[in-house]
Amino acid sequence: MKKDFAQSIIDVGSGFLLAILIQIFIFPLFDLYPSMLDSLGIALIFTVVSVVRSSIWRWLFRNLNIFNNVRY
Repeated sequence: MKKDFAQSIIDVGSGFLLAILIQIFIFPLFDLYPSMLDSLGIALIFTVVSVVRSSIWRWLFRNLNIFNNVRY
């Protein structure tokens, strides 16, 4: 359980940082210039959506026994 939590923190944290960096460097290519506060807000929205999406998929895979018998 601790390992799952640590992986989630790294996943979510890196996604949050990437969202901000993308907004700083990629948005201007599309003539979009959000303020830093707007960028943080947008990144936070994407982060919350990502956490919820990830949690739903994890719950589905564990509770519906999807891929439980697959060996990698």
